[in-house]
Amino acid sequence: MYAILGATGKTGGALVDLLVQSPNTHLNVYARSKAKLLTQRPDLENTQNVKVFEGSLSDIPLLASTLVPEVDAAFCVLGSNENIPGIRIAQDTANSVIAALCYIREKDTNYKPPKLIFLSSGSLNPIMSAKLPASGKWIIDRGMSHVYADLGFAEDNLRLHDSWLDVTFVQPSALTEDVQKGHKLSLDKMAEDSPFVSYLDLAAGMIEIAKSGSYAGKGVSVVATGKDTKFEPNAPPQILRGLVWHFAPWLYAPCKYLSIVS
Repeated sequence: MYAILGATGKTGGALVDLLVQSPNTHLNVYARSKAKLLTQRPDLENTQNVKVFEGSLSDIPLLASTLVPEVDAAFCVLGSNENIPGIRIAQDTANSVIAALCYIREKDTNYKPPKLIFLSSGSLNPIMSAKLPASGKWIIDRGMSHVYADLGFAEDNLRLHDSWLDVTFVQPSALTEDVQKGHKLSLDKMAEDSPFVSYLDLAAGMIEIAKSGSYAGKGVSVVATGKDTKFEPNAPPQILRGLVWHFAPWLYAPCKYLSIVS
């Protein structure tokens, strides 16, 4: 059994797409809005091997009910591609998951937590990011600075609990919407022929990690092996907006208020 936290996002949706193909795989799916999830995937309402949990991540007892002892691995894939000043999605996810697991342990001293597969970024991995061109790294680090700070704090928090938590940090390169073309796992590089990896290939790599027992505490990238992985057209404007929010974070709130940004 698997749990997916963040099923309405693109990575979570790709995980659902792949995992529901097996009728023997049972899923606990956690979403802030069940209505939004079923709008995206109406078939889930009548899928026998999927149970949907709706609520805020701050609802620790409900989140704990998603992470029952039968869950072998939990995919934590909440996040944002927008460099929003003060973003805390990854930190809040890590804090809530730790709290939920502690909540269960207090009630069941024999409880064994599931593997946690936590979506992060290869830019936080010094071995992987060292292979990026210096100018490109400078731009990306600033265009995604708030996102990376959030992910970094979340990783640090989870690593504090490595004595009892089995966490793998999935650290891909840039993501794109494309078909599944093939992947491999890497501990030292984000990309080969293409700087992008599709959400479906990322999901397939995360499932491979969940089934493996050799990546606890490590940062692992999912590298595209297929040819002609699609370029993500939203990436350049996202980075440009991110640079604005990096150098002038005070501009974000009025732009949000005026609906200049979504």
